[in-house]
Amino acid sequence: MTSKIKNFLLWSIAIFLFAEFITDGFLKIHGEGLNSFAAWGYSCSLIGSVGFFEIITASGLLVPKIRKLAAFFIVSLTCMSTYIHIVQQDTLGLLINTMNLGLAAMVLWYSSEKLHVPLN
Repeated sequence: MTSKIKNFLLWSIAIFLFAEFITDGFLKIHGEGLNSFAAWGYSCSLIGSVGFFEIITASGLLVPKIRKLAAFFIVSLTCMSTYIHIVQQDTLGLLINTMNLGLAAMVLWYSSEKLHVPLN
């Protein structure tokens, strides 16, 4: 895969994840969806903290020097969220988290030169 294609895919996925997590983070901070989380037994302060963490992590995706770290935190956050959706039997949330895990893994893959096989 050429460097230009790899770079285009990396930025496309990073921007998509950024848009998704920044939107979700702001919605959580502003109280959207708190009823479902409260019904599941989670506190509003936990939801707000997760929203803040999503905003910070999503912003890190746009900074090339910390992109791998941000993608790692997105994987961690998404794994925790996946557990919650499995316990609550929320199929749509589980599917979205599975997609986010795959996209974050692709960001990690494309951000690391060590994961590629040399073409020589």
